[in-house]
Amino acid sequence: MDPINILVLIALVFLMSANYAGSQKSLKGKMGLVARRASGWLQTVPPNVLAVSTLLQFLGCFPIVDTWFLGYTPDATVRILFFVLFILFSFTQIRSYKTLSENYSTDVMIYKNHRLVKNEFYKFIRHPQYLSQLLADLCVGVALLSSPVIILTLVASFPLLLLRAKKEEEMLASHFKGEFDSYKKSTGFFIPYI
Repeated sequence: MDPINILVLIALVFLMSANYAGSQKSLKGKMGLVARRASGWLQTVPPNVLAVSTLLQFLGCFPIVDTWFLGYTPDATVRILFFVLFILFSFTQIRSYKTLSENYSTDVMIYKNHRLVKNEFYKFIRHPQYLSQLLADLCVGVALLSSPVIILTLVASFPLLLLRAKKEEEMLASHFKGEFDSYKKSTGFFIPYI
């Protein structure tokens, strides 16, 4: 197995356990505190697509099938750079949901005691968790030379997380009214101030 793939595998195991712990904590004992919960396919489809992406990432670590990479094979330096970016964006994602603290949920919902988080990454963009997820997936795709991961991220994950983020914004605008409108004017959706 390629040394970069071994590093990616170790990082995936570590990051998956961190994300699992965060998702377990997000719903533990909180169902009675839910004020409003979105229904429909945006609750189930995006997390399932991300699970398929994670599975492809794990499979990409092993030389089970010849890896193909859009007809281009970057050298080890480029792959290492993208591995480092993958780690950076993965930790940004974890930090983003930790910043949400008791407001974090794996589902699209508003808690009865929900507060609008406007610090750390949320001071500049409204969806740092989704942005860092997408960037991490693209970076690990390059590090692993895995076209399936990159294609799935661009074709499925990106549009689904975009729609999910818009649904979250609808619910936050409805719940926080003017406070959210003011926050929205001072931040970017995925890119600061845009």
